[in-house]
Amino acid sequence: MLIVIVKIISLLVYPAGFSFVLVVLGLVLSKKGPERYQSAGKKLMALGCIVFFLFSNSWIAQKIGRSLEWRVPGPEKFEHVDGVIVLGGCLEAQISPRRTVEVASTGDRLLFGGYLLKQGYADWVICSGGALWDKGDVPTEAHSMKEMLMRLGVSEDQIILEPKSRNTLENATKSLPLVVNQEAKSVYLVTSASHMARSLAVFQKQAEIMNLKELEIIPAPCDFYHVHDPSPPPWYFILLSSIVPSAEALNENTKYIHEYYGMIYYKLRGWI
Repeated sequence: MLIVIVKIISLLVYPAGFSFVLVVLGLVLSKKGPERYQSAGKKLMALGCIVFFLFSNSWIAQKIGRSLEWRVPGPEKFEHVDGVIVLGGCLEAQISPRRTVEVASTGDRLLFGGYLLKQGYADWVICSGGALWDKGDVPTEAHSMKEMLMRLGVSEDQIILEPKSRNTLENATKSLPLVVNQEAKSVYLVTSASHMARSLAVFQKQAEIMNLKELEIIPAPCDFYHVHDPSPPPWYFILLSSIVPSAEALNENTKYIHEYYGMIYYKLRGWI
């Protein structure tokens, strides 16, 4: 129930929802409120517009994105470890009219995990992902991840399922016991680069709680959006795209703000 409440509240504190609330509240106060509140209402509307503009700005999206994606670098050279843990949130379930499981925008998580196995950098992979909502007969994400990995040529006996986690904390608390069962000494943790800082902190904290002192958790970030562009667009395009609001930038910033909110919330709960 707590997870559902957090998801609902988050809709109102992300940039689009927050700016909408400010504008609507400001409109009500300026039109329907007492005269002494009308000025405050106009200021709230202006603030809502400013929030929307800032978080639909591509320049700001790049700065916030890099602050997350470049925070935890992966290894300079991949070497063989015992296993790989791939975090969910990377697939779309086989729900009509889809004819099969489909890769989501963060599907690089699963593709990169499969790559590490196919290159011989690990012996097995844990697919960590349950279902936030009850979807009846729809398979959990872990089962869908297994299906997709087998399409990529990963052997079924290399795949371990963790189908009960609903958030990053549960990814760790439910995956680490499986790592212990495999008697692993080292694993790669695979998730999106913007999600890696929080994920790695959670896994390290839970490993400490479980007294897994000898377990080495190696970050293997993927799904980078902001990279060193060898051929950037012309300066006037960059300037214009930094001024005109962008739906893509708003979507990016929402994802990044989600991570920063998550870090604060997890810190307050003592999970990292």
